[in-house]
Amino acid sequence: MTAYHHFRSLCRVALPPLRSAWREWLSEDAPVIGYMLKVLLACLLAMWLSLRFELDQPRTAMLTVAIVMQSRSGMVFAKSYYRLIGTLVGVIVSFILVALFAQERIPFLLYMALWIGLCTAGSMIYRNHQSYAFVLAGYTLCIVGLPATLAPGQTFNIGITRISEILIGLFSATLVSDLIFPQRMWNMMLASVRRRFSDFSDLLRTTAVNPATVRSTEPALLRFIGDIFRLETFRASAVMENDASRQNRLHLSQMNNEFMQVSTSFHAFEQLLKRQSRYGRPDIGEALLGIYRKLADNVSLDGRSAHNEQEALQVSRQLSDYRSRFAQTAADARRKLTHTLSDRDRIELDTGIELLERLSDELYTYAKTYSAFAAPKDQKAITNPNQQAPQQEMHFDTLAVALAGLRGALALAILSAVWILTDWRSGIEAITLGVITSTLFATSPSPGHTVKQFFIGAVLGTILAYFCNFHWLTQAQGFLMLTIAVSPGIMLAAWLTTRPSTAVIGSGMFMVYLMHIGFNSTYSANPVIFMNDAIADLLAVLLSGVLFSLIDLSNSRWSKLRTAQSLRQLVVSACRDTLPFRRARLENAARDLVQRAGSAQRIAEEQDQLIVDWLLSTLEIGHAVIALREYLQEVHDSILPLPILKCLDAIANLYDDPTPAHRDDAINSIDLAMQHLSTDAMRLVLMQSTRHKLMTMLHFIHSALLDEESVLSANATKRLENH
Repeated sequence: MTAYHHFRSLCRVALPPLRSAWREWLSEDAPVIGYMLKVLLACLLAMWLSLRFELDQPRTAMLTVAIVMQSRSGMVFAKSYYRLIGTLVGVIVSFILVALFAQERIPFLLYMALWIGLCTAGSMIYRNHQSYAFVLAGYTLCIVGLPATLAPGQTFNIGITRISEILIGLFSATLVSDLIFPQRMWNMMLASVRRRFSDFSDLLRTTAVNPATVRSTEPALLRFIGDIFRLETFRASAVMENDASRQNRLHLSQMNNEFMQVSTSFHAFEQLLKRQSRYGRPDIGEALLGIYRKLADNVSLDGRSAHNEQEALQVSRQLSDYRSRFAQTAADARRKLTHTLSDRDRIELDTGIELLERLSDELYTYAKTYSAFAAPKDQKAITNPNQQAPQQEMHFDTLAVALAGLRGALALAILSAVWILTDWRSGIEAITLGVITSTLFATSPSPGHTVKQFFIGAVLGTILAYFCNFHWLTQAQGFLMLTIAVSPGIMLAAWLTTRPSTAVIGSGMFMVYLMHIGFNSTYSANPVIFMNDAIADLLAVLLSGVLFSLIDLSNSRWSKLRTAQSLRQLVVSACRDTLPFRRARLENAARDLVQRAGSAQRIAEEQDQLIVDWLLSTLEIGHAVIALREYLQEVHDSILPLPILKCLDAIANLYDDPTPAHRDDAINSIDLAMQHLSTDAMRLVLMQSTRHKLMTMLHFIHSALLDEESVLSANATKRLENH
């Protein structure tokens, strides 16, 4: 019995740490190891099938697995689908060009350069896996078309073989991903949605305690921007899955749009509180803060954020009660201060209350949409069956797209010229990898840095391929030994791709290692050919890096200024467009521009901070302008809104050319419009509610333009001119 009790005591002491270590391994290391094993298994399956069907290049099927393999099944399905489409288009174009220019290499290369440029531009315009399809359509022409120029009679066989090898790779990747430790998109999307709702609720509570002591919320808002587009990427990939992620894609898209609006309203109110604390009366700020704290309390459950959609349902009920009491709460705040307020102070208080009401309404809508995930499946299925998911619009810099296309075409032209003039045996190899790197990394926020990492991976892949070809494969007898020979390189590259800091290095290692594996249907490694191809690959990657440093302007001051100008033009459009300019369109356009510029990932850099400032200013003033124009639609007399229309024109001039003179004109025009609305004649003609809403929006824009801390201030303008 004594030994038994000692054993139980030992178990009580030892088992909890072991259990904790096991859970930690399952949460951190197990997914990585599982992913590595899935990549290895899919590559080996693709290799076995290729050898079984006696295809020319099993490494093409293995490379396809390495490219499309992702941690989540839905992403594998989506990437495989678009890779197949891009390959088919590239093969068809190869057939057409070879048929037209079989004996004319120069015209063939000219049209090929044009096609590569168009595909590179397409990869810049579209997002997610659609962008990758354009990349595939471009460099597939190199893989199929260039060898076909040397043997035009084999064009069809080359194209069909290429498609067959890719199909085997896609089949292997999707089969293994869906059957072996499948990871569904829905789990990741739901975790992202829960985390975002919780983080935003925490942000509301933190700023409600004492906004003056809270550090800038810009990093949090930018992180939310990244979450919005990442969730949209997940949603697009989840269409390929037949599970809850597919059923809830409409809710996800709707919730993304609602979150964009509520985060902008939060920023607008936060800025108003900061301006009030600097320039206004403290008692007005305290009154607004008191109403805001009640809102923050209703977002919380026992002093914490909602952890799941069931708790979010309770939050939405609390927000519904808060909204029903909002009018009384606002009336109480006004009653305490009305006898001490001037007209200017009163409109300041009303503006803050108006923003708080909008924030509470949007927050309730957002919480209600999120909590709908807790509804039974049959209830979700019958809710708005004909409603379409809101689509993210595409907004891009046409000049940046044109430069990307030019860069891709130049990479092909330079390498083709070297190939023709020197009769370079490895020219096709160099052209293919040069075009791949020139097009694949065109959408990267920092393409120069990305190419450097890819080059490191290419060097490591070359070293691994050398040892595999001339030391391990020479000893391989049978499929089992072949598996042992190629597995170390695959496992190492797969491990590198699981870490964000080394993912590009792992991709470069994967691509070069599998491109130089020394077997096709038979062992065919030759040291001289291997070294020539390896040097060609490294030179091609170096050329891509040089072209990115010469032509890519994503990190230049000029590019940042163009992005800032594009953001300002959104406000100009909101002021002047004849068609209604909706908030969702403004949100999508502004955030997409910043996301494409990569500034959300580089907030610490001064030039990127300038873009962030213009983003926040665009959203803040753009929302107010859109609301102002919506309120104007309630005014039926065409003469009454003339002063306000002049305000809109002055604001458009300011954002078109942000000079101190235009800023003064906009401020003065708003002053005149508010004076016009304050006359007795306007009080008699306009409905009180309409006049009140017009006054609050005009005052909000007026105070934002007067803020010396804003990007529109005279000091900011001088800093911009001095850069």
